[in-house]
Amino acid sequence: MLQFKTISIFIFRALSVVFLSFFFSCAKQNGKAKEKRIKEGETIEIGLVFPEVRTAKNDTVMLALYPHARFFYIDLGLKNSDSYIDLIKKANKADVPVKVRVYKDNQAEVAEMIPATSQEIEKFRNH
Repeated sequence: MLQFKTISIFIFRALSVVFLSFFFSCAKQNGKAKEKRIKEGETIEIGLVFPEVRTAKNDTVMLALYPHARFFYIDLGLKNSDSYIDLIKKANKADVPVKVRVYKDNQAEVAEMIPATSQEIEKFRNH
């Protein structure tokens, strides 16, 4: 009987260790998935544009940046991507352009969005 009790305790402890290891590894993976990445690289300014969200799928938002005739995208896994989406909404509501920079190696990916200054907006509208 003593041997059975010792084996039972050993099996219980082994299963507890396995369960806790699994639990903490899953928690660590889920925590990392929520962290935003930082992408570095040379950028090019494409100027003042009127942004419009076309589609959002998975971690990518497809954009139209008028007057350009092609699509651009924002990777939602990158740092500041949420603020760019908010900026697009504000720009659409106020009917003002934003200043956009794209990555030099992938000119379809938006690297940065900056609100246009009042002088830039005035110059853009008078142009």
